[in-house]
Amino acid sequence: MITVTAAAFHEKVHLEADEIILNGPPTFLTGNITIGNKADEVLFINEVPLTKSKQSKGQPAVSMPETFKFNTSLNPGEERIHSAWHQMHPQTAPGTYEGIIHVGGQQKKLKMVVHENVEIDIQPLTIYFQGVVPGKSYSKELLFTNKGNVPVTVPDIKHNTILDFDYICRAFSIAIRSKGNEGFVATMDEVTRNIHKEMADWAVVKLDESGQIVEPGKAIALHFTLTLPKNVDPKRDYFGDVRLWDKVLCYMIKSQ
Repeated sequence: MITVTAAAFHEKVHLEADEIILNGPPTFLTGNITIGNKADEVLFINEVPLTKSKQSKGQPAVSMPETFKFNTSLNPGEERIHSAWHQMHPQTAPGTYEGIIHVGGQQKKLKMVVHENVEIDIQPLTIYFQGVVPGKSYSKELLFTNKGNVPVTVPDIKHNTILDFDYICRAFSIAIRSKGNEGFVATMDEVTRNIHKEMADWAVVKLDESGQIVEPGKAIALHFTLTLPKNVDPKRDYFGDVRLWDKVLCYMIKSQ
């Protein structure tokens, strides 16, 4: 058996296609490569080297892989489809990037199709406030980071459903005690009535930076304000979730 590495015996590996295409988000470009064994012995292919051609004038700089990892074996004359992947800089702009690579003495085209990737980070994702006061406003500063490769806009959040921690337990307990002997439908109707009766009005959520555009790789401070409805119970603890793109910001308010 011959072991193929980036430094030795890679000329015994044959790539079938004239063009290698990888596509996906910048940090996980994937594609299939058909590899073949031109030797008379079994090949264990660990990796093969890739050499990027000179950058074409006007073409954006792009990170090309230096090797493709395989970790597979091929019998003499055998061909097999193998998955390959490459990681680029997370903020690489969407588009198609092309180059020429050299593998085992062969010259092949390499095309990398980078997709749009919306990815944000918010710190902290869970925030806490103390003291439940009807109509009171609470504020917190958050860090909003654009980790994707396209600009994102800070969303405009207006209203939010605020719930106390025991509303489900309380609604079911009261319904089962009062309607449990009347069957499922009557009990569930009572649960619905209890939840409706106990539910507070809308809470008002405001982000001072709503509508602001954040470029890839940039971060800004978000000023978050939550105003409680006037019919909350000062003796209960409340919570809620606010969706910001693909992240969910959780808040909790302790009564005492």
